[in-house]
Amino acid sequence: MDSQTKVCQNCHQRFWIESEDFDFYKKIDVPMPTWCPECRNLRRMMWREERTLYKNTCGLCGKQIITIHAPGTPFTVYCRECWWSDKWDPMDYGREYDFSQPFFIQYRKLLEVVPRPAFTGTNLVESDYSHACQNLKNCYYVFWSYFSENSQFDYGLLFSKDTYDSYVVDNSDHVYSSLHSNRLYRTQFGYFSDECLDSALLFNCVGCSNCFGCVNLRKQKYCIFNQKFSKDEYAKEIATWDLGSYKKLEEARQKFREFYFSLPRRYAHILNSQNVTGDIIRDTKNCKTCFSALDNVEDCKYIYFGGLNLKDSYDVSGGGINSQLLYEIYAMTGNVERCFFSAGGNDSIDTMYCDWARNSSDSFGCVSVQNKKYCILNRQYTKEEYEALLKTIRKHMDDMPYVDKKGRVYKFGEFFPPEFSAYAYNESAAFPWYSRTKEEILEEGWQWRDEAERNYKVTLRQENIPDHIKDVSDSILNEIIECRHSTSLWQTEHKACLDGCTKAFRLTREELAFHREMNIALPRLCPNCRTAEILSWRNGFHLYKRKCQCNQLKTKDQKLITYANTAEHFHGNGPCPNEFETTFSPESKEIVYCDECYKPEFL
Repeated sequence: MDSQTKVCQNCHQRFWIESEDFDFYKKIDVPMPTWCPECRNLRRMMWREERTLYKNTCGLCGKQIITIHAPGTPFTVYCRECWWSDKWDPMDYGREYDFSQPFFIQYRKLLEVVPRPAFTGTNLVESDYSHACQNLKNCYYVFWSYFSENSQFDYGLLFSKDTYDSYVVDNSDHVYSSLHSNRLYRTQFGYFSDECLDSALLFNCVGCSNCFGCVNLRKQKYCIFNQKFSKDEYAKEIATWDLGSYKKLEEARQKFREFYFSLPRRYAHILNSQNVTGDIIRDTKNCKTCFSALDNVEDCKYIYFGGLNLKDSYDVSGGGINSQLLYEIYAMTGNVERCFFSAGGNDSIDTMYCDWARNSSDSFGCVSVQNKKYCILNRQYTKEEYEALLKTIRKHMDDMPYVDKKGRVYKFGEFFPPEFSAYAYNESAAFPWYSRTKEEILEEGWQWRDEAERNYKVTLRQENIPDHIKDVSDSILNEIIECRHSTSLWQTEHKACLDGCTKAFRLTREELAFHREMNIALPRLCPNCRTAEILSWRNGFHLYKRKCQCNQLKTKDQKLITYANTAEHFHGNGPCPNEFETTFSPESKEIVYCDECYKPEFL
């Protein structure tokens, strides 16, 4: 079938359904989407929490708990121990399908009564404030991480230890404030860098040691801002960049940022992959419009954080690990097959419109079912009853769709409406990636959670924090430290912080010890603002069609690219003719090169 153009129900922009898309939708027996790919991702991300924590009470044992669910919501919340116990049964909340009202309204009612976990995760040792993790030890405020230990304020760790304030870091040890990196040791501020040690302020460096402020280097030692030094010269020069001083650290970071903009960037982070488009792709083939697709992802499209043998799937936001034939999924991982329009869960087959399905199959519209099959709205049926009723429900969803306040129509084939999520927009995974104001969200008819009144009082202002880590005493552990984004000076110079700023924060004993050991100045931002600062080093999920900027004018301002090539290129002294899709907008400050121009310069 030829490609078709459609208009998104949500953003009203045009999007295209290609011929191979029709084949996929036919294979899994679902209708064509009515939302564009980015709006579909936004909608899914609103159905999972990010990192906002609250005090609440377990609905079963009554003890005080920390949870991802705000108090005062209509949901029943159990502590992790009670939720995993056999003291309750999700099937006790089952109900018959009601053909007098839309499916999504019925599902929301079920969602409110079935107990929800305060936190999710398994095998967490001394890691009570960690969520959506597996096999952690001695971790604090760590999210969506696996097989890691002695780490704090992280997201997406894998086989790492002693790692702080980092985002998607694998196989690393003693790492601080790093992003999308693998196999780092004693490295601070490493972005998209692999196999580096004893270094700081790196971007896209591989196999480097004792390097500082470097960009695009391969297998180098004793370099400062890409300038080569002898071992003795390096030791002398690096002593002037004492990152234990906050003033010196900020100077180094500013110089590093300016240096980064002076050098070309490859149009995308793609490694060992064939026939792919998108960004942050590794060991992947035959995938289009994918972002953070890592380790044997094949024949997929519109993947946002997926990997580890994910196959033949569309529209997955956080999924993989030996899974296939997934569609419109958020956070389903581990041996999942033919699962559609669902959030959370693992080891499941043939499920639709489920939340936290575990080791289940042939389920529709269920919440937290486990070890079950042939269930609809948490009610058990025979195989014959299930198949007949499911066919009738699909028709009913088309005949009596849910329509939201903006006129968006939800028939069979649409993911859950955002307004029915258990999380407000500014609590959800969508918030860091699609920044919007409260007024914009309420206009859409979606949820917004106003900040609760905080009963703490700042005891340590920014100007009173010692500049150098060596001058910080243990007494700082008793202080409530002002976040820099909450100061009147910062708010005068910038617009209001949209990073979920908590206004203040405290240091943990382990965190202070780590900063002393690594000789890194203490942070001046709360954990949420620190995460947002790290994410500023990577782009979002939109692809732009652009030309290589080698020997080209920069942008609309008609300025010439200031970088001078150091090697011969296939196009000679004329402009490069290559075009590509990239996450860098035409207005971005980066100099963006194609592969053919980037490689002779830096590889």
